[in-house]
Amino acid sequence: MKKIKATILSLAVVFSVCAAFATKPHWTCTTLPQYWYNGVGYQPVSQFYGCMQGSTTCTYYTLNGGITYSPCAVGTYNNCPSCAVETPNSAPVNTAH
Repeated sequence: MKKIKATILSLAVVFSVCAAFATKPHWTCTTLPQYWYNGVGYQPVSQFYGCMQGSTTCTYYTLNGGITYSPCAVGTYNNCPSCAVETPNSAPVNTAH
């Protein structure tokens, strides 16, 4: 009986830990302020910006006050008030600036 009780308790603990990680919210960089690289430095994006189709980095984000920037959205930055904003891809991109 003790073996069955220990097995059930072990399974309950494993299930609880797995469930805790499965329900953890996914972090996305698009909730942070976005910046774009203009060839010289990083500028805040306008309120109405678009990430058009492309394979370069559209926007960047920073977690340390502008010391380093990391790629956030993939595409080509377009500062166009009438452009539709595509859903950004939050996968990191290898770019060297």
